[in-house]
Amino acid sequence: MVTAKIYCQSKAESGEGDERQAVVTFAPDYADGRNKEWALHTPGLSLTMGLKGPVADRFEPGKAYTLTFAEDE
Repeated sequence: MVTAKIYCQSKAESGEGDERQAVVTFAPDYADGRNKEWALHTPGLSLTMGLKGPVADRFEPGKAYTLTFAEDE
């Protein structure tokens, strides 16, 4: 398993109510040595998510999150 510390870089919303949509982009957070496990060899990460309705409310620009990569069994 590999984890990546990321932060919400931007969020663009359109529409209203339950039909509201958002495009959220994330970037790696290298502060305090975060991501050193994987960034030493692959120092880049790009993530964009398209979300609908209230799920978009879970992400805010500037806030940090942990992204986990684990193999499915």
